[in-house]
Amino acid sequence: MPYAYLVAYDGLRFYGFTGHRNSVEPALAKAIGPIASKASRTDPGVSALANVVVSPSLKPLGQINASLPRGLWVWGIAEVDDGFDARRAAVARTYAYFAPYRGEDVGEIKSAASLFVGTRDLRSFAKGVQRAVTTIYSIEVRDRGAAIELRITGRAFKNKMVRKVAWALLAVGRGLITPEELEELVLGLRARPIPNAPAEGLVLISAHYSGIKFGVDENILAKIHKYFLDRYRIFTSMSVAYEEILKGLLSYWRVSEEFLNMHRI
Repeated sequence: MPYAYLVAYDGLRFYGFTGHRNSVEPALAKAIGPIASKASRTDPGVSALANVVVSPSLKPLGQINASLPRGLWVWGIAEVDDGFDARRAAVARTYAYFAPYRGEDVGEIKSAASLFVGTRDLRSFAKGVQRAVTTIYSIEVRDRGAAIELRITGRAFKNKMVRKVAWALLAVGRGLITPEELEELVLGLRARPIPNAPAEGLVLISAHYSGIKFGVDENILAKIHKYFLDRYRIFTSMSVAYEEILKGLLSYWRVSEEFLNMHRI
C-alpha cells in the first residue's frame, strides 16, 4: 500500500524540487524512502505549502521530520491505491504569485487575467514545447497593499508556465504590453519570448485530489508556522533597512528623474 505525504518547504533553501544534490527530493528520499511520484516539480526558489509525494514506505511523521534539513517538513499523510500517481491524479493545482507593487494598474491586470481562463494552447507561455494545451479554472488578482497577488488554479501547468503567465499579467499592469497584444499571445496569433517572473515570488499552495483525506500533525504545523513567522519578521526588517540604504544612496548620487522612475521601489 503506497502513501501520499504533504510536503512544505522554503524554496530559498533548496535548488528546486529535484535534479540536484541540494534539491528537495533527495532529502525526502533519505528521510522517507523511495519517492514514486510528486504533484509538482517546482523550480529553484519556489516554495510550497502543500506539495504531495508518494512513497511505498510508511514512517511516523515525527521520525521523518527529525531527519529533514531546516526549511523542509512532511506534515500530512494518506493511504492511496496501488499505482497512484501524485501528478496524474491531481484534479487541479493552485499557485500564488506575489510581486511588490510598483504602480501597476490592478484593474488592467484583473481584466487581462480573464483571457487565460478556459482551455487554451498556451505554447507562448511554456518552455521548449510546440503544444501546451492547458485548462485554467481561475486567476484571482488581489491587491495586498505593498504587493500584488495572482492566485492561479488550473488542471496542470507546463515548465515555467505559471511564472510566464505572472510576468505577462504584471507587464500589462505596467504598460509594457497591451491587452490586445496579450490576447494575441494567448490565442497563438503572435509569437514573442515571454520572460519568467522571479521564482522567489511563487508558492505552490496545494494540489487538489478527489476522495483523499490527509491526516495532519498539528505539532509539525506549529513548527512550520513558527519558522515562516520568524522569516517574515526578518525579511520585513530587511526590506525597511534596504529601503533606507536605497534612499541614502541618492543623497550622494545625482541621477535623472527618468532613472528614478525606472528604479522606483
